[in-house]
Amino acid sequence: MPKIPDNTQYLDSDGSLRIVEWAANLGFDKAGLTQLLSVDLGPRPVAVAKSPATGQATVSNGDLGADIIRLAAGQGFAPHTHPGDHLLIVIAGQGTITYNGKIYPTRAGQVYMVEGATPHAVGAITDHVILAVGCPHKPIDADDRMTLIEYAAVLTDTQEMHCLICDIKSTGAIALHLKGCPHCPCPNCTISQ
Repeated sequence: MPKIPDNTQYLDSDGSLRIVEWAANLGFDKAGLTQLLSVDLGPRPVAVAKSPATGQATVSNGDLGADIIRLAAGQGFAPHTHPGDHLLIVIAGQGTITYNGKIYPTRAGQVYMVEGATPHAVGAITDHVILAVGCPHKPIDADDRMTLIEYAAVLTDTQEMHCLICDIKSTGAIALHLKGCPHCPCPNCTISQ
């Protein structure tokens, strides 16, 4: 099996293009129609600020950048906002994203456009690895990468929360975990530093 890359950044032969390998290329399936990649589900070398996640920088020009972020099963980012918008590309595992009063399931092969000013949260059902592309880009360990907010900010305007995985609904200050939902994004259910 090929070695899974360590996300080391390098330049092409003429020094003009920054390149990062974030997955091991396993070639193609027997029919030659499907590209096969291997993604490391293990912890990454840098602690992500204000979260239990670990991460690894890939490439950035200071304005636009991408990082690999890993959450262990059962962990999550508490509700937050951040400067600029993000593309969250799920490259391994299963998880959740809480956005505008709904908890959506996430899985490898999906991409989400997350408006940074909209309160949101991310959770891991299994070990979960995401390629996060942001503009403006902040280093993964930067204290100003995200601003934690109150749980109520991720509710809808009518103060409702609906888990689309469990089909459990809650209103007002009643957190979903009090109704038996294991995907609740409240601070009691997410592990934050």
